[in-house]
Amino acid sequence: MRRLVVSMLTVLVLAAVTTYAGPKWEINSDSNCWMQLGVLGQPHFLYTDNGTDKEDFFLRRGRIMLTGQVMDGIMFFVETDAPNAGKNGVSNVHVDIQDAFLDVRLHKCDLGEQWLKTGFILLPFSFESRAGASTLLGVDYNTEVIKLVNTFVWRDYGAELHGNLSDRFSYIVGAYDGYDSTDGAKNPDASLRLTGHIALNLIGKAETGWFFSQERLGKGAPYFSIGAGIDQQDKATLTSSTLAGSTNKVTNIMDSDAVVVDFQSGCQAGPVGLTLNGGWYRWDNSSFDGDTACVEAGAMVKQTQLTGKYSIQDADGNDNVEDYTVGLNYFLKGHNARGGVEYRWGDSPTTILVGLQFLL
Repeated sequence: MRRLVVSMLTVLVLAAVTTYAGPKWEINSDSNCWMQLGVLGQPHFLYTDNGTDKEDFFLRRGRIMLTGQVMDGIMFFVETDAPNAGKNGVSNVHVDIQDAFLDVRLHKCDLGEQWLKTGFILLPFSFESRAGASTLLGVDYNTEVIKLVNTFVWRDYGAELHGNLSDRFSYIVGAYDGYDSTDGAKNPDASLRLTGHIALNLIGKAETGWFFSQERLGKGAPYFSIGAGIDQQDKATLTSSTLAGSTNKVTNIMDSDAVVVDFQSGCQAGPVGLTLNGGWYRWDNSSFDGDTACVEAGAMVKQTQLTGKYSIQDADGNDNVEDYTVGLNYFLKGHNARGGVEYRWGDSPTTILVGLQFLL
């Protein structure tokens, strides 16, 4: 255990003395053509009270990101990841193309900008599912409340329109294929998936970037954004089962429908930076039928932050699963070098999660 802690602290210290951003190459100044390289590393240590292997040390994310601009109004993003390397004692490491898209500006005026993005894209269903992994409020995503089907880590092939109409309103709406994994249950005859999210900022400006920020480190003006999202695909999944006492199989085709109402907010109250995020979800698909919800808060003084979270999973016809989490984060250089520890208890297994992050 001591070696583990020393190793994780060493990683954090090394990250802290590095630069804030990866190298950026200007290819053609006349056409405003450039590329920039980034690296994200998130080693995690997980202790599960009643787990078979109670202690697990692994690389939660190991990403290489390439962002670029071909010319003004034409941008691209490609990202690889080696997720959960070493988790559960598995030694093999697989590297995936996790994001790959081209983003073209269609229109620009005083009210805002409208863009068309195509490729392998993070689904724009909610603030939570569209949040960037490097700007999370907690150590990791609140995955227990997200029940999307036919995705690759919440991503899918498709195209989407996104932009803003004034500083207060932003939108993302798209059509996608429905990801067909080797061990998934996607129906070959499924309709196109339709996914979208709108956000209205009652206070502050609406986010218009590729990824939302769950934690803004108390920087900028106060903000309060409310959102709503949908994810819908007819005939989404195809499963089969064997009748009791028979060898005959029965197929089951099921639609996938989900809605969310969510919010993000933050402000500076004297020396304390406050963050409060949450969402209520309704699911009806092959993975989950019922409601989930989550509320997460953070209070930061200088570089230290306390967090708390409540989540509930209310499957129709089953008992509720309620969990509580408290955490402590320390930001050595903002999101570029940070560490955190969380303790979760409730109806799910009690866990302790320690995470470090370096972003270059």
